Amino acid sequence: MSISLPRHILAVSATAILVSLTAGCGGGDTKAVCQDAIKAMQDYSTQAAAGGANLEGFNKANSDLAAKLKDLSDKADGDLKTTLADLSTSWGGMKIDMSDPAKAATELPKMATKATEAMQKLTTTCS
Repeated sequence: MSISLPRHILAVSATAILVSLTAGCGGGDTKAVCQDAIKAMQDYSTQAAAGGANLEGFNKANSDLAAKLKDLSDKADGDLKTTLADLSTSWGGMKIDMSDPAKAATELPKMATKATEAMQKLTTTCS
């Protein structure tokens, strides 16, 4: 059973969505917050991909991103604030229980789907 592949899919999905975000940030403070969110996602993608099979590292990358997104949501207004708070909650909830590898293998694809949907929402909000 390979747990690395689904996590790699999650990191690749986040990176792919970043390309569309880079071109679509709005103006003013929204633009700065969107750019910071993009940077946080780039850092996360690198950190998650570098983790290999280290689930502790994956869990840490998720909690670090959740904290960064929460901080960014505190700087934002309106839909962007809501979107970043939702993303923070989503990533904060992405934790793999290392004592149950079989469950982890089924949870990672669900996390990838949830992350992709959340990132699409951020793309729309930052456009």
